[in-house]
Amino acid sequence: MKYKFLMPIILSIVIGLFFGKTFFDIYDSSSMTVFDEKDKIYMLKIGTYTTKEEMKSSFKNYKNFLYINNDGVYDLYVGITKNKEIAKRIKELYKKYGYSIYVKETIEDNDSFLSLLAEYDKIIDIASDNDVKSIEKIVISNYKEMVLQNEN
Repeated sequence: MKYKFLMPIILSIVIGLFFGKTFFDIYDSSSMTVFDEKDKIYMLKIGTYTTKEEMKSSFKNYKNFLYINNDGVYDLYVGITKNKEIAKRIKELYKKYGYSIYVKETIEDNDSFLSLLAEYDKIIDIASDNDVKSIEKIVISNYKEMVLQNEN
């Protein structure tokens, strides 16, 4: 008589394990990635040049900025940020100097660079316009070191 309640308990545990395993397998096979390891960044392009010599003659201090060779075409970038508002601010800053900036949205997966970029964005948010240009040179230097050198 005292073992009469044991059978429903064992049956409940077995049924629970069966349904739990079934639901877990269904969830696991159809789950989507909610948090992607990649983040969106905004790269501020100041020009596109067909040759490196053309870039040198058009933009004298090009070495302070980021230039990327894409199939024989050189894209010159003056800034990188994670924040769209900061990208607009930098675009307006260069517009004052007569430059036309194109904001290119791209994806980056280098976590250490992304966390460093987030910290620099906090600094840029409170910095003066003159300081923004200096900070962006540091950001570009870090991008060259942490992202481009790791790709090679």
